[in-house]
Amino acid sequence: MSISFRLHCFVFLGAFLLFTMEPLVARMVLPLYGGSFHVWSTTLTFFQGILFIGYVYCHIFAMRLGGWHLALVVTPLVWLPLVNWIGLAPPGDGDPAWSLLFQLTFHVALPFGVLATTSVIAQSWFTRNDTSGSSPYPLYASSNAGSILALLAYIALCEPLFGLRVQRSLWYVGYLVYVVLAWRCWRMAASNPKKVDPAIRPSSDIKGSTLASWLLLSALPSAFMLAVSNVITLELGSVPLVWVLPLVLYLLSYVFTFGRRQWISPTLLHAFWPAAVVCGLTSLYFVEVGNLWVFAAHLVALFALAMVGHGELHRLRPPPNQLTVFYLAIAFGGWMGSMAVSLVAPILFNSLAEYPIILGVFALTILNLRKGDLLGALRRRPVLSGLGVSVALALPFLIRSNDLGTGEVIYQHRNYYGIYQVVSLPLNQDKFPNLSEEERYDLGQRQLVHGSTIHGSQVLHPLARRSPTSYYHRAGPLWDVLGDANKARNVAVIGLGVGTCAAYFQEGESLTFYELDPAIVNIAQNLFTYLADCPAKVRTVVGDARLQLEQAPDHSYDIILVDAFNSDAIPTHLLTREALSLYDKKLAPQGTLVFHTSSRYYDLLGVIKSTSANSWKALVKWQTAESLQAFQSSSSYCVLRRKDDDVSALLTAGWFSLDNYRQECAPWSDDYINTLRPLYLMLRPASSPF
Repeated sequence: MSISFRLHCFVFLGAFLLFTMEPLVARMVLPLYGGSFHVWSTTLTFFQGILFIGYVYCHIFAMRLGGWHLALVVTPLVWLPLVNWIGLAPPGDGDPAWSLLFQLTFHVALPFGVLATTSVIAQSWFTRNDTSGSSPYPLYASSNAGSILALLAYIALCEPLFGLRVQRSLWYVGYLVYVVLAWRCWRMAASNPKKVDPAIRPSSDIKGSTLASWLLLSALPSAFMLAVSNVITLELGSVPLVWVLPLVLYLLSYVFTFGRRQWISPTLLHAFWPAAVVCGLTSLYFVEVGNLWVFAAHLVALFALAMVGHGELHRLRPPPNQLTVFYLAIAFGGWMGSMAVSLVAPILFNSLAEYPIILGVFALTILNLRKGDLLGALRRRPVLSGLGVSVALALPFLIRSNDLGTGEVIYQHRNYYGIYQVVSLPLNQDKFPNLSEEERYDLGQRQLVHGSTIHGSQVLHPLARRSPTSYYHRAGPLWDVLGDANKARNVAVIGLGVGTCAAYFQEGESLTFYELDPAIVNIAQNLFTYLADCPAKVRTVVGDARLQLEQAPDHSYDIILVDAFNSDAIPTHLLTREALSLYDKKLAPQGTLVFHTSSRYYDLLGVIKSTSANSWKALVKWQTAESLQAFQSSSSYCVLRRKDDDVSALLTAGWFSLDNYRQECAPWSDDYINTLRPLYLMLRPASSPF
């Protein structure tokens, strides 16, 4: 077996383990940090940072990597990096991103750093042993092929078939094989070393313009990949499938551009990419969300930009003696791009402004590169270049989204958990011609928009502001559960929204809201009045619902309402067997567990049916759009009662048993969660689910 073949296997396996580790670790920490997209973006930023550190290590020791490096390779076998994050301490009051970065550094920095060195080390051993004059760049293609296969295998096989314990075990088995391959490759390279030609020694003789081009051409596609991922998760939720698709396209562009053959004509790409970018920008600002073609437009824009950017990187690739510097620049640029989107953008912007800014800066970069030297082109046209940068930065403020109709945004906030808008909607002028515009706004409606989902609304007229609206209106399914105010109740609601549920409660009752995001509490208390107007005893508890609910007295709640599923966060740990066991422990005898299951993309009913089958009676009721009136939204709710409880009143009120629900999903647990199946069932539903 040749050294070349073994090195290709070594590189492929290292990349496979590396990119299996990324979604696996993100999947493990997701519940603890609220199910937000930024769990993935922060995790990816961390991994790219460790990748850069690994490349620095390789650059410094490129020609001296020998047997002692194997000691680092073996260390993760005793470090046990892939721990189960369920049950660990939640993030504190500060920015969750820094808490997550600390946890990742402590648990997985070492094994990921070791795997990050694989490609460069293999190329170092290759150049020290190969006598044919072959190029080491095909090893980079093997690395990317392993990365892509790992990501596709994770969403198609690992997540649907295996729980986290099995996934961790399989990863360790793969790492053992990796250690053996590393030892065999080193032994073969060391047994027949050739004299290193000065031409392949690392060189630092690189122009500043070339270095700047490498950095920009690696940073911008990386940043845009996360920006597109963020846009998609605002609709589909933060799940491995949504993470992986943009990352696969990003890596695939490296395979196509750095392969031995040109898959797509560079001339065609440069003619096509402006149209693709405009398509993505149009989808972001002017096309109504909720259409899968919109997501496709963003993915096409990402692939076109990555192909052009990485194609330019390939065109500007250096000779072998600058190989490690080249990889170092690519790693650093990718890291800085992801840092800009995951950590800097949420601080600077209250919207997705980074999306068009990246597109504008990329267009300027490519146009100047086609003129020759990047920095030279900028120096030759300083006024034009400065104007172009200014337009790129101002682009998101010059273009306004029309998704919110005629409403006025009175408050906008962005943090780790998402983007929030409070929108004021006036009364219809045709129906109230005698009112001024100010009066129509004062007596109109106020909505909380999270991503693209309305999370509650309130009519501002004094006589109607205590009336529940949107998904919670009195003509909907929730009235059958919360409408009985004849007895004092102690109720827990997981997910605050604007506090609309408080409209159902009277004096002498107790209501506790569990909310992960302090920003939502601030919005509900200061921009809506449901909480202030409620005569019942109302309190809010900030933190993860499962961890906080553990502190509540057993058998204390008459009703627990789980209303935490939204457009860009799927807190799957609230639907597991362990979660249901916790709810059962906290519910009083004859208590009721309610799930708000309205979703455009996920069939949560199938999950609830399978997960609750052994201990609960499950019933469902939904309201279609045809029966809605003003200020009402269609909704779906699922009620769980204990096996021996009487549910005849609900059946009489039009609720259906889930026993005959046809769309089956595997039961969820803290160890096993598969979001691919409920997504498929919602997108490809049966003719009748019953």
